[in-house]
Amino acid sequence: VNHVTCALCDTVCTSVSSLKAHIRFRHCDDRPFHCHLCDSGFKNAYDLHKHVETHSDSDAYSCDVEGCGFTSRTLQTLRQHYKRA
Repeated sequence: VNHVTCALCDTVCTSVSSLKAHIRFRHCDDRPFHCHLCDSGFKNAYDLHKHVETHSDSDAYSCDVEGCGFTSRTLQTLRQHYKRA
């Protein structure tokens, strides 16, 4: 098994392609995926997609605990609510 160590930190990757991904996400500030609704930029399409959900006017996710009433625009926020509450 080949291991490649990042020259910018001590992270060890199992391939050159995973090292390139590591460097792009951990050490580069390039954010080529831009939100069409605000000035935010993201490193990948998934993060942009999750961000765009926050612009929605509707609260698509709600807590199913009786009497709570918590709602959110993203599933991630609802999951954070469950962990805290």
